[in-house]
Amino acid sequence: MNVLRNRLYTVQTPGPTTPATGSDREDERLLIEQAQAGHGAAFDELNRRYINKAYSIAYQMLSDPDNARDLVQDAFMEVFRTLNRFNTQYRFSTWLYRILINKCINFRKRETRRRLLSIPEFWSGREQEGHTVPAFTLAATTVTPHEILEHKELTRAIRDALNSLSERHRTVVVLFDLEGLSHKQIAEILQCPEGTVMSRLHHGRLKLKHILSRRLKGYFPR
Repeated sequence: MNVLRNRLYTVQTPGPTTPATGSDREDERLLIEQAQAGHGAAFDELNRRYINKAYSIAYQMLSDPDNARDLVQDAFMEVFRTLNRFNTQYRFSTWLYRILINKCINFRKRETRRRLLSIPEFWSGREQEGHTVPAFTLAATTVTPHEILEHKELTRAIRDALNSLSERHRTVVVLFDLEGLSHKQIAEILQCPEGTVMSRLHHGRLKLKHILSRRLKGYFPR
């Protein structure tokens, strides 16, 4: 799936998650316990640590910056409301991303039922409306108008292809190929075996490649 990460654009998200050390886990556990005791500064610090990654995940899942921001806020509010039930032997990020992904999936299902129309285009005129589209930038420093058009067409095709996948396949492709999470992390978030994650990723990639190969002849080897 190098086409998702390297072909014509780069993804502006944090790099692959660095495995937490024992001191990192202990520091996070103390923050959670302080937040559970009602210390707002501790929860603010947890928010600061994870909000950018959470937004990146939500944006990749929804392709819409406004809805992504709303759902990230909803996820953090749910985490705050249920903080006393959190088991500190688990990672805070795992819990947060699980809640967020479920919200994204439910949102997409509601939108599909509500509109029963084609999926919105990735760019959707937001540049003209004054919105910033944060996910992609051209990798080259100097590009021609033709290359810019080609990039937009490729980005739109990839986004539409991702949106056409089932939720289970789309979720693992986004988390692994775009967000850099490991099989183990994804398995913990989705509460399923690592083998299931690997199987969904394999089939999701095949389906994505099949869809794109029909629209983007020449980007894939025969």
